[in-house]
Parts: sequence; structure tokens; C-alpha cells
Amino acid sequence: MNETLKHQLRQLAIEKGALRAEIFTLDQIVFDQRTFLKCLFGCPGGMPYCPTKQDVANSLVYADIMKNYNWGIILCTDNLKAGQQITLELESAAFLAGCHFAFGATECENCEICAFDACGQCAAPKKVRPPLYALGIDVYTTVRNLGWELSVVQHKGDPAKNITAVFVE
Repeated sequence: MNETLKHQLRQLAIEKGALRAEIFTLDQIVFDQRTFLKCLFGCPGGMPYCPTKQDVANSLVYADIMKNYNWGIILCTDNLKAGQQITLELESAAFLAGCHFAFGATECENCEICAFDACGQCAAPKKVRPPLYALGIDVYTTVRNLGWELSVVQHKGDPAKNITAVFVE
């Protein structure tokens, strides 16, 4: 693993506003296919490009693809839009550093009202990535195993933490 790149990505994440940023190895990421059930039967709509919006078989393939990575960086922000922006910036930085398969996982917050829902076409398709749980990742268990605290939001409008990641190599 490239120690210099790891340090640079972590520093960039913090400089851009991440509350926390930690380098992980793939064995620290908890995959659980039950996350797809939550997407299919608990998500109020989701992004049009979520793997689970296509079909469950595709979702299982995406989870297997993610297991080809060795390391990455996981982030915590208190703002979905900031989380998405930081994630995409880190993905780009890793790519430009020679990690051509760098791939971010983040919620989409490009539009005030989702353009895809409103008119059937995404306004910013190059900025859309699937969230971690749509890739079969148990976010709660993963971050707790890293020593982070993460609680389920109890009421709509309560403060929430946004967890995103960039899979680098």
C-alpha cells in the first residue's frame, strides 16, 4: 500500500471538512447481503443508479466486484452534499495518483429535487455513485468495528452522520 497516498487522501478529506477519515483494509469492511433487503423494501426511492434499482442479481455482482479492492478511505461528515463532494474529490485524487480503479461510494445530493424523479433524466450522471449499503456493505457494523460511534436516526430531521468511502486499490 502506498503510505504517501494514504496520508495525502486522509489529509485532503480532513481539509475539505470530513469529521473523520480513516484508511481501511478490505478485511475491515463488513459485507452482508441483508443490506439489499433494506434497499429493496425499506428505501423510499433511492437513486436511479443504485444497483438494487436494477435487480438483486446485479447487486450481488457489485458486492463481489468491491471485494477486488485491498484498501481505501472511509469518511464521516455531517452533511450529505459535503460528503458526496469530498468523496468525489478523493476518488479523483486517487485516480490522478495512478489508482485507475479508484471508486467512491456515496449518497447523491446533487439536486434540491432529484432531476431523475422530476423529469426522468439525471442532471449530473458523472457525479452519481452508489451508497455503501447498495454495494452490500453493513455500514453500522463496519464503522463500529473501526471504533466509531454511529446511531440510527430516531426521528426525521434529527442530526445524522453521513458515511462514505473511496475504494482505492
